[in-house]
Amino acid sequence: MINAFLTILPPFLIIMLGYIFGKIFPYDIKIVSKISLWIMASVLSFTFINDYPPKLSYLKSYGLGILFLFVLFYILSFAFKKDRFLILTNSIYINTGYLGYPILYSIWGEKAMSYGVIYSVINMLVASIVLPSFIGEKINFKNILKLPYLYVIIFAYLLSIFGISYKELPFPLLETINMLKSSAIPFLLIFTGLSLSRIKIESVNFNTVIFSPIIRLILYPAFALIFVFLLKMDNEFARVFVLESAMPTAINSVILIDAITGDSSKISLTVAITTLLSAFTIPIWIIVLERIL
Repeated sequence: MINAFLTILPPFLIIMLGYIFGKIFPYDIKIVSKISLWIMASVLSFTFINDYPPKLSYLKSYGLGILFLFVLFYILSFAFKKDRFLILTNSIYINTGYLGYPILYSIWGEKAMSYGVIYSVINMLVASIVLPSFIGEKINFKNILKLPYLYVIIFAYLLSIFGISYKELPFPLLETINMLKSSAIPFLLIFTGLSLSRIKIESVNFNTVIFSPIIRLILYPAFALIFVFLLKMDNEFARVFVLESAMPTAINSVILIDAITGDSSKISLTVAITTLLSAFTIPIWIIVLERIL
């Protein structure tokens, strides 16, 4: 337990650094958001998919798993009439990228992170397309098509099919990509901290404090674990599926809930609490997964 905690501690310390910096210097972070999405996350996605191209069966397994969890927690959300939108969004909007990537890389290395990219992209599509249609928010397909993930991953995958590696690029270009790749993970973690520093929590709702972390950090990954056993996934592939499912609530969930209800205080509180508690629950999941898978 202590070793697992120490292994994932550096990413959370970098998040804390970003949070403190964001509180000291309350500037607009939109440009940091753009750099995170368009450059850093895209470089990571491109290099890891090109190095470890996923099998079509992997895409199918993760797609089925994420849809299975969506339907399950959509049904569960009806038990929370007052906060159904919040509970469902909390379940589906997962920080699989900005936090999930660094932790996978720290624990299980590059190949595991390439699986994490697959999970993140499929989950992002479900969160962007399927979830809004179930909770009354209009889907904007133009915004989905603007996501660089889609094009970067398709391009990287096609190159790998034809046996073309980015490592064959001329030295100046290769070194540029490698430098961005090396700096991407710390940058994304700092951005996560900056984003958390911008969350406004106006009031404490004890139901949110109690139920949201339980659902996001315990129940959701527990059902993900059941799914990987039912589907008989390969152990390494299954570990990533469950651990990505155990990540805290994503920060962009605040935008969705605010657009629907006009009150983002509860989901903001959920993001903050699940991120904080995940520093303790993620090591537990790592130990569980390494012992049974």
